[in-house]
Order: sequence, then C-alpha cells, then structure tokens
Amino acid sequence: MENKKSLGRFITAVCGYSFFNKMTLLTPLYAIFMQSHGVSDIELSWLLMLYPLAILATQMPITWLTSRIGRRRAIILGQTLKSIAFALWFIWPTYTGFAIGMCLWGMQYAFTEPAFDALMYDELAARHLRRAYTRVLGWRRAAQALGAALSAFGSLMMFFGYGWVTAASVLALGISVLFIAGMHLVQPRFIKPPKTVGIRVLMRTGMRVWLMLPCVQMLMMLSLMVANFVYLDDYLSPIALSIGLPVEYVGALPFILMGCSVLGQNIAYKFSSLKNRTIHAAICTVGLLFALFSVFYSLWAAWMLALAYFIASIVNMLLYSRMQDAIPTRYRSLLLSLYNIGSNVAYVMVCLIIGLGGELGSWRYGILMMGIILIWTGVWAALFQRNECYATPAIHMTDIVPQNGTNCI
Repeated sequence: MENKKSLGRFITAVCGYSFFNKMTLLTPLYAIFMQSHGVSDIELSWLLMLYPLAILATQMPITWLTSRIGRRRAIILGQTLKSIAFALWFIWPTYTGFAIGMCLWGMQYAFTEPAFDALMYDELAARHLRRAYTRVLGWRRAAQALGAALSAFGSLMMFFGYGWVTAASVLALGISVLFIAGMHLVQPRFIKPPKTVGIRVLMRTGMRVWLMLPCVQMLMMLSLMVANFVYLDDYLSPIALSIGLPVEYVGALPFILMGCSVLGQNIAYKFSSLKNRTIHAAICTVGLLFALFSVFYSLWAAWMLALAYFIASIVNMLLYSRMQDAIPTRYRSLLLSLYNIGSNVAYVMVCLIIGLGGELGSWRYGILMMGIILIWTGVWAALFQRNECYATPAIHMTDIVPQNGTNCI
C-alpha cells in the first residue's frame, strides 16, 4: 500500500512539474510581442535559433555540471534561468534583451530536459516498472501538452497588459519547482563520477556508446525528425494571424493543436505493438497533411494541422519510448544529452526553413518544405530501417566502459 502511495506521489510530481513548466501564458504572445518591438520575420527566426544554439553550446558542460550537483538541483537551476529570461523580456524589450533571454531559455532546456527524462526512467526502473514507462511518458507528455494548450489563454490576458502575463508565467515556473523539490524518489542515491571525468571524456564516451548501438542510432534519428519537423509551436501565433485570427484570439490555434497532442499522447501506449511499416506510413501522412495545409493555408484548413499533430504525437511517443528501452541505464543521461544536442541541431534547421518561408512572402512556404522533408523521412525509414529495432523491446548493456575506466552516469 505504501509503495502505491509513493508511486502515486511520484507520478503526481512528474505530471505537476510537466504541466506548470509548460503553463506559461507567454507562449502564444512572445513572438508577437517581439515583432511589435520592431523584430522582422527573419529576425524572429534568428532569435528563435538562439534557443537551440545556446543548448548546443552549453549541453555538454551542463551535463558535466549536472553530474556534480545532481539531477534535481539541475532542474531547479534551469527553471530559475527560464524565469530570469521571461522577466528580462519585460524589463528590457529590445533585440539584445530578447537575444539574451532566448539564450537563457536554451540553457534552461539543457539543464532540465535530459536530467528529468533520465530521472523519470531510472526511478521507474528502480521500482521495477520499466514496462510502464511508455504509459507514464504519455501522461507526462499529455500534462505538457495540456499546460501548453491552456497557456493559449495568455492571449486573453493581453486585456490586462503584458506585465500580468509575464508575472503569471514566472509564478507557474515557481510552482513547477515546488513539484520537483517535493518529488519522492526510491532509486539509489546519485553517485558522482570521479573528478577525472571531464567534458571531453563525456563527449567521447557518449559518441563511443552511440556508435556501438546502431538500434539507438536509428530510433534516435527518426525520433528527432518527427519531434522537430512537426514542431510549429513557436510560430503558431504569427501563423494564426496570417490565416485570419485577431490577435486576442490567436491562442485558439495552439489550444486546439495542443489538445490533439494531449489526446494522442494519452492513447499512444495502446499502439505500442505497431509494425514499422505502419510507423513509416504515419510519418509520410503527417508530411502530406503539412503540405496540404500549406496549399490551402486558411482557417478551415487548420484541421489538417490538428490531425498531423495528433498522429505525430503518437508516433514520436512510440519512437522515443523504444529508444529509451534500447539505451544502457548507466549511459542514459549522457545519451539523452546527445539526443538533446541532435534535437536542437534539427530545430535550427526548422527555424531556417520557416524563416526562409517568411522571406519568400509567407509562412506557408516553410510549412510546405517541412511537409516534404517529413514525407522523405518516412520513405527513407521504409527503405533503410532494420526491423529488429522495432521488434526488440529492450537492450540492457552494462559492459561498455570508457578506456580510462570512468563511470559516466
């Protein structure tokens, strides 16, 4: 009975943190706010690219620091940086202020995302609930998507002013920290690696392990493509404006799309036995829906984006869960950091594509290019992905040891 209560408290903390981390009312407004202060379409893409570039520049040093201070403290530190970023935009609404804020937000992601994913998986493994990971991940992603969907109401708060929206967003981040601080863990105490382990050793070790796991390579690449080339969230407000929604109601589009993501993530575990051909076909379908939306590009065509978000949320849940199963436990944080780096390289490409579309005259052209890339991703996977990466439920390797004998968590 006590174990069930402990597990319930842990899952509540997971969902609570995930919800309030995404329940930032600034989400549907910050792109519009930046453009109202003189930021052009292409400059907006440059600003958004600073977010993944900051992650790429700091991910391995932050992974090294996380191994010293522990995952929980790293997450709390990251949330603090994100709060500072939001406050800075309100206090200093200039291109420089926006740029610094985007960099701080990127560092927050580098601190929190790999640390939280590794903490969640290893905690479930310590409770002998490894098979429940896909379902718990679905709850976590659903809580994230629900928080993001509700944050769409931030556009309605513009009647009170941007300062109130900023304050509410920072408050939500503070609540997320309370969930992390109160999280009940049963996994063994975090063991710091030896002081001789440096950032370069971490990087070399991570690449060595990644190269020795071709199944992880394949699943990681597919998951990165699906997760990033379907991610229009940062551009949804300008897109909503361009298809005819007034500024006070631009939050309706992300609200609907995030709702579709919540639904998909909640039922994704029911599709855990899907064949690889079905997954590849689903990726192509998402790309086709993106392309069709770009062709019609109107308010009525938004249902195509909604369906694309629904399908993509299921596919990405399955791919990410299978990738987690294939990663050796002792290298989970390290490989998830590499995944984080790859994710942000892909997102830089997305920003360039969407920005190019804006320069050509409409966001629709960037969406069309993303749809074509997704279709080719599905075709590539169908031609070259090996079946065993979908048939093997788990690979647990404990014998990949760095040459200097260090234990990189």
